[in-house]
Amino acid sequence: MTLDQFRKLAEIWGGDIDRWPAATQAAARDMAAGGEAGRILAEQLRLDRLFSVAPDVSDDRAGRIGFAVLQRLAKADRNPPWFRRLLRPASFVPAAGLACSAMVGLWLAGELPYLQQQEALSVVSMVFDGSAVTLWGVQ
Repeated sequence: MTLDQFRKLAEIWGGDIDRWPAATQAAARDMAAGGEAGRILAEQLRLDRLFSVAPDVSDDRAGRIGFAVLQRLAKADRNPPWFRRLLRPASFVPAAGLACSAMVGLWLAGELPYLQQQEALSVVSMVFDGSAVTLWGVQ
């Protein structure tokens, strides 16, 4: 076993050689008796001790953190994502206006003649003549 292999095994399995795979335990014990491998193992044992200590969290602090999480969740519900805002009734007004404009455009494209007939031109001029029809009514 090389020193790099020993370091990788120590980083993966920790400082206790008994937790390592059985095939590598004998070689690891032989290497741990040496200088550099012993320092690597001691460092991993210190790290293992740090991870084994449970954090001391008071009930008051846990309650405050839980309440803060609930407040964030409630705030997130007030601002729904963009795809849910599209389903609100007020968001259909621009889409309905666009759909109506498209339908009127398609209808006019089908009704407008390709040939210049006098009746069709008079209908178009009545619809689009500003002197006859305005936004406020018929003049």
